Amino acid sequence: MRQNRLARYYDKLSPEERFRLDLLATARGDMEESELLIRTCPRETYTMNHRGYTGRWKGTYEITLRMYIAVIDEFSKLQMIDTFRELVPYSQALSHNIAFDAYFTGHESGSYHAWNAAGKTGRPPAWPEPEMAPDEDEQDPAMQREMQELERTVEKYGALLPDLLEKLERELATNALSLWAGFAAFCEESVGVPAEKVIAVVLEPGAGRIEALKDCAERLELEADAETVEEIRKGLTETWRVVEKRGV
Repeated sequence: MRQNRLARYYDKLSPEERFRLDLLATARGDMEESELLIRTCPRETYTMNHRGYTGRWKGTYEITLRMYIAVIDEFSKLQMIDTFRELVPYSQALSHNIAFDAYFTGHESGSYHAWNAAGKTGRPPAWPEPEMAPDEDEQDPAMQREMQELERTVEKYGALLPDLLEKLERELATNALSLWAGFAAFCEESVGVPAEKVIAVVLEPGAGRIEALKDCAERLELEADAETVEEIRKGLTETWRVVEKRGV
């Protein structure tokens, strides 16, 4: 065991100094130093409220905060979908413009290629001078059919993103609702207090977001996944038993 000449002064360290030294010793893997710091730490006797009471408060705070983080992580992703939805019309308009621009560019290039290959000069009939362009009802029937088919294709694929967003919204909302429902079942059974009351005390600003989640689930007519609810309830109940056992 290496000699530590400063060890005889360790009983004079302030709690803050001891904490920092112990943290640094543990970080560098010097467990002998850490044990020495613990062993030389002054011991005190305290009078405090019954641990069965304070322990339950501490356990409630820890469990609630951890569950809230998990629920809000899903809910935050859910809120991002509304942002994406605002971009959908712009995305669809852009896709429409790009598709038709590509069609007209390709049609014009193909018309000139065929016209020139046939030994013709000037502009092909489908692409006359701008001031001589035919009205929409006078356009080439084949070109009109192609444009109509292109329009249907653009609309078909333009509907994919809204459908995907709706599917993702339902999935995320169900996940968040299931986590919350599992926590609510635990609170009712083990804590003996409704989950809404617990959130209002432990994390008051979060209560509004939980209400928003429930409103979203109601709007989408969703139900929590029973298997997930039971898994959460059982896991939290086991954790609560440890909290209770420490307080006895």
